[in-house]
Amino acid sequence: MLYKPYGGARKELDLLGAIAPVFRIDLRTNQARLIGTGFWATAFGHLVTAWHVVEDNIGSDGVDKGPIFAIQTLPDMSIVVRSFVKSDKHPVFDLTLSETVAAPPHGALPTSPLPMSLDELSVGEPVFSFAVLSDDQVFDNEQLPGLSAYRFSGVLQSELMRAGTPLRFAIRLSFGRVTAIFEKIRDSVMLPFPCIQTDVPIYGGNSGGPLLDLRGRVCAVHCTSYEGSDIAFHVPVQGVLRLRARAQSLGLADSARSYSILELAVAQTVAIEPPMLDADNLMRSALRWLWYAAKCLARRERPSMNVHFAKVE
Repeated sequence: MLYKPYGGARKELDLLGAIAPVFRIDLRTNQARLIGTGFWATAFGHLVTAWHVVEDNIGSDGVDKGPIFAIQTLPDMSIVVRSFVKSDKHPVFDLTLSETVAAPPHGALPTSPLPMSLDELSVGEPVFSFAVLSDDQVFDNEQLPGLSAYRFSGVLQSELMRAGTPLRFAIRLSFGRVTAIFEKIRDSVMLPFPCIQTDVPIYGGNSGGPLLDLRGRVCAVHCTSYEGSDIAFHVPVQGVLRLRARAQSLGLADSARSYSILELAVAQTVAIEPPMLDADNLMRSALRWLWYAAKCLARRERPSMNVHFAKVE
């Protein structure tokens, strides 16, 4: 699905395959319940979402202990169920990076990561959310009415369940603007320093989903809101950089090591726009930025002039 989030946006975007609903199966009632949203950070099935979405299903060692799963949407609109394997909890923010694996026969199927941006937002800047919600969600009193773009329905079969369970959800666009940026702590539990406030309507199934700028880049992650109101809070992308992935989950042989999103961004395994540059290799960094600028110009898009260097230990 190609669309323009706002009338003034320069290019059409197709983000459906990058968004993932997260469900939990209640084995007593044989029902699948939507508990949140995430987005793919790598092609290896690493999902960024809010920690409070998955915490009840993850043990103290980070290993999945509950029947939760993420949905991957393919270009032909079919879906693939991906099971949670292990999650890395952020030390401060309400964030996690979860390893997922696809059910057979889709084990080698790559996920479609969303590019992230470290560019600072400004108050009044237009933003939008491309989120997953319950199919029967009611939308009231929205300042900027959203758009339900797709609805999915089917039956999920699993050896864990006595019979198939109905699976229904909707894909929705929600629009708004940045209304405040808090550099100091508002809430030591859910909203650590810094946090972003918008008037994008955020509902229960939105938790952990991406907040996007007009270029379709993730600029923050949904944290919490006042249900259906014009006050929502988001964790900036800077918080995602400290999340870590095991080497084994990245297809690397060194299974004893883990890599931060920051390291993976420098290695270009994770997409950051404009690109994360290597402070120890200025020549390669200059070529990388020029290549980014050339791609922007080819899309008739003005390159971001912000430069982000990282020094990997």
